[in-house]
Amino acid sequence: MKRAYILINIFYHNNTSCLLLLLIILGSTFHFYNLNWGAPYYFHPDERNIASSVSQLRFPENMNPHFFAYGSLPIYTIFLTGILLSFFSTCQQFLSGCSVQFADAIIIGRFYSALFSTLLILLIFFVGKLLHSTKVGLLAAIFTTFATGIIQYSHFATFELWTTFFSVILFFFCLKLLQKNKKIILFLLAATTGILLSIKATNALLLPLPLIAISISTLTSRTGTNIQARLIRLFLSSLFIVVLAGLIYMLTNPFAFLASRDFRGSMDYESGVALGTIPVFYTGEFYNTYPVLFQISKVLPFLLNPLLTILGILGFFLCCIITIRKKTPQLLLFVLILSILFFPQSFFFVKWTRYMVPTIPFFILSGSIFLSWIHTEKATKRFSNSLLKVTIITTCIFGISYFITAFVEPDTRIQAALTAKKYIPKTAPILSETYDMGIVAFNEHFEKISLFNFYDLDAPSSALAHTLLSEQLAHASYLILPSQRLIATRNGNPQQFPNGHLFYRSLTDKPTQFQKIYETPCTIFCQITFIGNQSTRFEGTANSFDRPPVQIYQIQKNEQ
Repeated sequence: MKRAYILINIFYHNNTSCLLLLLIILGSTFHFYNLNWGAPYYFHPDERNIASSVSQLRFPENMNPHFFAYGSLPIYTIFLTGILLSFFSTCQQFLSGCSVQFADAIIIGRFYSALFSTLLILLIFFVGKLLHSTKVGLLAAIFTTFATGIIQYSHFATFELWTTFFSVILFFFCLKLLQKNKKIILFLLAATTGILLSIKATNALLLPLPLIAISISTLTSRTGTNIQARLIRLFLSSLFIVVLAGLIYMLTNPFAFLASRDFRGSMDYESGVALGTIPVFYTGEFYNTYPVLFQISKVLPFLLNPLLTILGILGFFLCCIITIRKKTPQLLLFVLILSILFFPQSFFFVKWTRYMVPTIPFFILSGSIFLSWIHTEKATKRFSNSLLKVTIITTCIFGISYFITAFVEPDTRIQAALTAKKYIPKTAPILSETYDMGIVAFNEHFEKISLFNFYDLDAPSSALAHTLLSEQLAHASYLILPSQRLIATRNGNPQQFPNGHLFYRSLTDKPTQFQKIYETPCTIFCQITFIGNQSTRFEGTANSFDRPPVQIYQIQKNEQ
């Protein structure tokens, strides 16, 4: 009882602790609420690939994930967690012969994402405090709690938040190493590097960060060792980082070597898609886009919010200037990690929203540093107070609006299917898009759903596709578009997709032929989240998996 009283006293008299506790409670609510969204369909394609990989594992006879777009460490973690949870109910022996069900793998994967996103709130506070000040740490914790991108990806069983969390851990240990070069910190730094490699091979881009931190720590050490001894120590420490990280990767990704052909094939495909050398149907939105500008205008304003995006960019330039003028090693590492996470991904042909998720905490730190800096300037004191309040309120509004829009309001595909059930006969012939999981929500309500590959309208065999589309439209009474992603791509790139552009324009240009009878409503929270445009405001994957707007058209036969 006495200990409980002391603990309450500490929190009562420590505003920082109280605020952090409140933020963690709020963050937990945002991150863990409705983790079963989309059930039983589970619309996210990456989640489905990961869950399929986990569900086919059997120990010890089959531990090949057969999926190398990500590293195997998270896949094995989800598998082992599922086995532990089902040990007393379905497994006769520990590990041997046990498996994890598809739906369980998705929920476990989402649990880990939610867990890492919640822990990130506390972690970002300590990083901000170590990097700059307690004020920066608290601001960063507040912004992280309400960051749209963190709330969104905490509900996905993908590994973006794994990379995000351990990237911040890596940066934290780099900062600690600058404070005191201890062997335990060096070990933790090496282990974290190995974990990042095991999550995704492209995280090898972060390897320079710990090596530079070791170099700064060793060469600026005040110990009495001569330069030769320091260089030897630097070499051995760097070698230790590389070797231990490599060992962790090999132990957790054995089939990168045992099934090297499959691994190389997957890497070649993934890199080809990312660089645009392999044309695939789902990357059409990135034609005629500009690196960096695209992320600033179409990605970061969603993941953060427009105001926090601007402050984060200003803070980045401020940190660059301070680093050059004062040669602050902590800010040098900060500028380095943000640059590594942001710029290489920006110059890929594909510019998916998920590529920018690991930058969220660092842009938040950058914006917090900028707010703290202008707050110390006497000339801008009144302005900075107003800006600080507006930024906090804006971030809270955007985060809460997204949370309500995506996870409190009904799933748009399921809601559209239930609405269609009321007005469309069960046996009515329906036409829809292929390659979109959204249509599966309609399958149990309607008997005659045909799928057409609208991507073929601009393929080399487009003449055949047009003939086939005309025939299917002649037989169909309704057209269901489960997502706006393809529409936005075709309408946004008429020169690249002339035929697709003409068809999707006809949906609005020919109302007598295509009568819109349903479109996903956009509430006030939706209007805030997508800044008034739920279809084309942001990059397509910002809402195509968790909250795509659905359109349903009735095809008028008398105008055919």
